[in-house]
Amino acid sequence: MVYKRKPILGKIIKFIILLAVILFVVACYKVDFLKNNKYVIIAKQKINSTIDLITNKAEDSFAALVESYEPDEFDESIYEVSDSQNRYYYNQLDENSKIIYAEILNNLDRIKDGEDNIKISSKLSSLADSDDMNSALMTTFQNAWDAFRNDNVDVFYIDGTKMCLVTKTIKRGSQVKYEFYISRGKNANYFIDGFYSRAQVETAEQFVKEKEDEILNSITDKNDYYKIMHAHNWIVDNVSYNMDDSNNNANLYGALHDKKVVCEGYARLFKSLMDKMNIPCVFVSGVGMTEGSSEDHAWNYVFLKGNWYAVDVTWDDPIIIGNGSVSQDIKYRYFLKGSEDFSDSHHEDGKLVENGMKFEYPEISSDNYIKENT
Repeated sequence: MVYKRKPILGKIIKFIILLAVILFVVACYKVDFLKNNKYVIIAKQKINSTIDLITNKAEDSFAALVESYEPDEFDESIYEVSDSQNRYYYNQLDENSKIIYAEILNNLDRIKDGEDNIKISSKLSSLADSDDMNSALMTTFQNAWDAFRNDNVDVFYIDGTKMCLVTKTIKRGSQVKYEFYISRGKNANYFIDGFYSRAQVETAEQFVKEKEDEILNSITDKNDYYKIMHAHNWIVDNVSYNMDDSNNNANLYGALHDKKVVCEGYARLFKSLMDKMNIPCVFVSGVGMTEGSSEDHAWNYVFLKGNWYAVDVTWDDPIIIGNGSVSQDIKYRYFLKGSEDFSDSHHEDGKLVENGMKFEYPEISSDNYIKENT
């Protein structure tokens, strides 16, 4: 019997095909054009899932993986804020950011306790359809936090830089499920510097409540104009502009306890007092310009008699050298002003962070408010 040897050409072709397959697989992990192709990404996910299931021989680990994979397709939870009509920033968010905003609000007690990995709604899984889910989640979380802190000025104790959104990916074969958690990362708690425990925060909250009640109880007028004026005057008469850094330099607690804050602290206290009196008020940020110079600044818009007006409590309380006092002309220079007087020195900017959304502010009246109309 004669054995015929296979042509060498066939072996060369097989070798070239095998080499091409190997190079293609390597390229799928190394070359950007292929590495970022959505079909290649899907294929790699399936391969990785299969490998994970095959190599994960530990019985407990495999059981936990299967048991925890229960797709949450019927999330009946309501992620709405009941008094959303008084939350100007919240109402501008998309649905995903509204979910995170509501989750922060609904989990304040757990945040005070410093709980890590607070599980939140699986409805955020819709962001998995975006080209870059991590980037979409970061933007969604940032927008929610920006809106939350400017609507809820009474939540003064949370440091947004100590709060992050963690994504957990659970795979079962070709199926992928995402879970989302609020986390404090490597931080001991979520608090701004100077606060270390729930008890300390609640003591500060009680102080704020008692002090605000004292201020509000001193306002006996029923007319909204006089309510706004008395709150404005209390701040001008009792709070000073702080030239030095401090932990509470820009919040409500610093304005009431230390009575020394920057413009942001002035504006947050004014908004808090308006909120307690059910007078619509918005915290506004932008640029203030005086004598040819400009600086980051904060003030308020308040609703009165069918129109919005600007109030800048900080600039109505200039630094007085010696034992002088603020004259009446200066005290109300930026009180209930319209755009014709106010906009030359104040430019609003709804983009609170560089990569965040641009929030819209109410359109204020062109004319100043006239007291005689009350």
